[in-house]
Order: sequence, then C-alpha cells, then structure tokens
Amino acid sequence: MDDLATLGYHVLAPDARGHGDSDRPGTYGYELLAADAVAFCDALAPAPAAITVVGHSMGAATAALVTTLLTDGDPGRVTRLVLEDATPVRPGGPAFEPFEKPDHPVPFDWPLVNALRAERSEPDPEWWAAGLRIDVPVLVVAGGPASNVDQADLVDFAAGVADGRLVEIRVGHMVHDEAPAEFLAAVSEFLRRP
Repeated sequence: MDDLATLGYHVLAPDARGHGDSDRPGTYGYELLAADAVAFCDALAPAPAAITVVGHSMGAATAALVTTLLTDGDPGRVTRLVLEDATPVRPGGPAFEPFEKPDHPVPFDWPLVNALRAERSEPDPEWWAAGLRIDVPVLVVAGGPASNVDQADLVDFAAGVADGRLVEIRVGHMVHDEAPAEFLAAVSEFLRRP
C-alpha cells in the first residue's frame, strides 16, 4: 500500500468482514464480502469516481465479483482489475472438506473458512461466467507451481476476459509478500498502461 501511495495512487484497503478490525457477524460468503466492498466503494469513492480493484486470494475472488457489481449499468466505474493468485470461483473444481477449528488464535473469524470452502465446493456458475464478461483491463498475477491455487484457472481467466494479461512470479501463493518488488513492478506497469 505504501509503495503504491508513494507512486501517487490513493489506496483504500478495508478489512473484509471477519478480518482485522471489521465486524465478525458469523455469516460469510463471497457475495456478502462483495456487497460489503461495494458499499465501502459507494461510501468512500462514490460514482463517478473511477477505481482500480485489487485483491489477493479470497480477496481476488471477491474483487472480481465487486468489479461485476460496480460496472453493471455503470461502465467506467472500475478502470482496472488486479487479481493476485486467484480468480472468480470456477465450477467443476474439487470438493473442499471442512477444516477443524485450530486450538490457537487466528486473525480472522473461523466460521469464514468453512463457509468459503463450502462455496468453493459448489460455486454459483455465474461467478465465473460474469467474471469472463469483465471488459476492463485485467492483470492476473500467478504464483506459479509452488502455489496451492490451480494455475490453469489463472491462465484460462486471463485468456478468457476481453483484455487480460497474465504475469507469473514463481514464488507461491503470497506473491506480494515473497516478491514485493516484482509484484509492485508488475502492478505499477499495468496501472500505467494507456
């Protein structure tokens, strides 16, 4: 965030529900996360402000939904989308069994984990389809073979959107943590594109 701000971007980064300082209501799902983010954008960057939406992992799947919601009937509201090592949830993937709650504190509300795992097991097919209809430039940053995310989904999504670009930084799922300079270079170059 600080690096993007130094480059002149106004960066807003809310904690998702169940994370950080946000409420922990006990009800979770990708559409709820997206609705929260849209409400945040409406409050702090109301139309006609044009924004770039960026997300990592769960946040990337949410960012794609947010982009579809913000541009539905209001093209130009979102100017770019950056997805780090995740895409909209794609139908036909593996089933995800629930995890046992750990016996140590975690920095998020535990019910979120299994709620999202259940949705990943049986996603709404429209999430992937709507994502492929996104017509703003999309950068997909892939973590490569060391990532726990199906990299084929990243390749397919970047190729399937109208203006997609894939950059692979082979450090695993946490690209922004493991290779911050490379991640920033890829994102800032993408943001400078005409």
